Amino acid sequence: MSIIFNSNSDNLPLKFFDIGINWDQHKIYRPNGFDYFHWLQTDSGMGIIRIGNQRIRLNSGQGFLMRPNIPHLFFPDSNKNEWQTSFITFEGTAASELVEFLNLNDYQLYNHLDISLGTFIRRNFNTFKKTSFEDTLMQSNAIYTFLMLLRQNAYQNRLIFTDSSVTNLIVSYISSHYQENISNESFSNLTGYSISHTIRLFRDQTGETPLKYLTDFRLRMAKSLIIFHANLPINKISELVGFSSPSYFTKQFKDYFGKTPNQFRK
Repeated sequence: MSIIFNSNSDNLPLKFFDIGINWDQHKIYRPNGFDYFHWLQTDSGMGIIRIGNQRIRLNSGQGFLMRPNIPHLFFPDSNKNEWQTSFITFEGTAASELVEFLNLNDYQLYNHLDISLGTFIRRNFNTFKKTSFEDTLMQSNAIYTFLMLLRQNAYQNRLIFTDSSVTNLIVSYISSHYQENISNESFSNLTGYSISHTIRLFRDQTGETPLKYLTDFRLRMAKSLIIFHANLPINKISELVGFSSPSYFTKQFKDYFGKTPNQFRK
């Protein structure tokens, strides 16, 4: 495990507070939140994040960004192996403005980290060990690059950022429960509105129905499993992302990506 704390007191556009890799993540309870923007990603195992009444699973290959002063709790999933993470926390004179560029509300789950984003902390870790003025400028620039990678990842994976509480509620629910059997009635029970009104509110914000968003989300998760788990059978991937029928999964995958899962793997 490795962690670096920043001892520099200069005002900078972006400045890290701490950064860590290969971290055996333990339980953290912050009823008053944290003073810095906080990025946390799962490298292995799985963790649980609780914010308000939301319970979010942070699987391997996923990341989570949170604004300062958001009360939260996170801890390893007791049914899984040890939760190992990488993280960076940051502030700075330009931090709020740049995070606005990400369309971040209180927090956001990044469902699939591409290689550039997923390996960023590990590749740049040594940059944050240095303490000269020139090095602190390089660190500020590195955090800026990191935020641009987050923006790119959100665009490529079609993440939805919105001020609609109903839409945020549904998106967060899908991110945490996509492996389960979910219906329009599930969304209605979640929001407290009728099925038709729930669908209309979500479609007005996103341009698609909740079930269409759920299907697309499952397909993107399946794509990441195919990429990173070459020996995992396609039928098992279909099951892991919530499809009850492998043949239906194959058809949906081909419609979405233009290739069957087996063709994509090859």
